[in-house]
Amino acid sequence: MSKPDIFISYCRQDRPAARLFAESFAEEGFTVWWDAVMRSGETFDEVIERELRAAKSVVVLWSPRSVASRWVRAEATQADRANKLVPVKIEACELPFIFELTHTADLSEWQGDRSDPSWRSLVDDLSRHVAPGKDEATPQAPEPSVEAKVELAPPASLTPEKIGGGDKKPLAANQDELAEALERIAKSQGSALLEPTPAEDAQANFFKRSDEYRESEGENLHCLRRLHAPEGETVHVVSSSGLLIGRTAPSDVIVFEPGVSREHCLVELAADKLRVMDLNSTNGTYIDNRRVGRAEILPVGSVLRVGNISFEHEVRARSEMPLGADLIELDREAEHRGSRIARS
Repeated sequence: MSKPDIFISYCRQDRPAARLFAESFAEEGFTVWWDAVMRSGETFDEVIERELRAAKSVVVLWSPRSVASRWVRAEATQADRANKLVPVKIEACELPFIFELTHTADLSEWQGDRSDPSWRSLVDDLSRHVAPGKDEATPQAPEPSVEAKVELAPPASLTPEKIGGGDKKPLAANQDELAEALERIAKSQGSALLEPTPAEDAQANFFKRSDEYRESEGENLHCLRRLHAPEGETVHVVSSSGLLIGRTAPSDVIVFEPGVSREHCLVELAADKLRVMDLNSTNGTYIDNRRVGRAEILPVGSVLRVGNISFEHEVRARSEMPLGADLIELDREAEHRGSRIARS
């Protein structure tokens, strides 16, 4: 498994800034991983976790949006525990409390100029993370691989002037062929380079569902309350988008049980009732200990069982929801899969 020098953690709304940092780091000689380089068919949560653990340093881009992201906070916490966190403030914001005492590079005014003192200081810090014990007087950043540079190739319309805002040094002779190859790749891929990544799609779906959830304010909410939850009361709100229950992503509610299928069942609103649809699960879906056929109504007060996990159908006023029901983002386990969880 490759070990990138830098893993970039950011909020989806800050993707243009993340791209600028990724390309600039590559130009400094670092190998970079961020979710824009994921391949079709890859399971994004597994790949992100793997690359996060493998990276030599983790650059967290703090902004008003990322500080509210449990996803980004989780990645920052993991990096901090591994002693490889390099936080960078890209906009004026109040940092999460647990990171207040961590030195944070302020590049909120940086526009891509690699001669900027703040940028040079950040590069020096990263060099020490990537190669600890290296002579700081003569830093020699590793030459990025061709593969890394190809993955980070900007679209053809993104010129060096737009990226850096200043003069660029001419390419060395042995880089001419690489530059031509990058240009061909950028032209061939065209606008595909600007397509959202799987991780961004998952977040976008979550934000859409969160909006639906907030629009229900003042109305009664159909909920599934998990019975005998080890972490305390856990309530899942069923919005107009429905609630997919299964063992892995892209399920909304993840049930890590051997008797649960990858996509086990779908709970959705039908008029003012809940309907449960079994998705050809191996071990079946049960309502009050009776196996569901293709689709059946889940009455209020009835118990839905998936594997060994049970949920009771409740109708609650929004004012009765536990603190935390007004979700903005999700934690790493639930967040990457689009769960909507309210915890007391």
